[in-house]
Amino acid sequence: MSKYYQGDVGTEIEVTVGSDISSATETVLHVKKPSGKEVTWNASQGIPGVNGITTVRYIIKSGDWNEAGWYILQVYINMPDWQGKGDSVKFQIHAKFQ
Repeated sequence: MSKYYQGDVGTEIEVTVGSDISSATETVLHVKKPSGKEVTWNASQGIPGVNGITTVRYIIKSGDWNEAGWYILQVYINMPDWQGKGDSVKFQIHAKFQ
């Protein structure tokens, strides 16, 4: 699917972070909604691959995409030897019938 819509539920967001995060004790997505409201979504580690776990995964829940417009997402990871944020990603959620 190339478009995502306001009110959708069950869409998987997977963010590649580029390093093994298998020791992470916290993986969250900081999200800025089109209205400017900031929320935090508790994410999980992705599926292990050849280079360990290099993705963060989140499944959209009811109310997450309650606004149409541009969302900005930023991963935050807490590991024993490193804590910090990743690059920001901007994506659009469309209103019904767009």
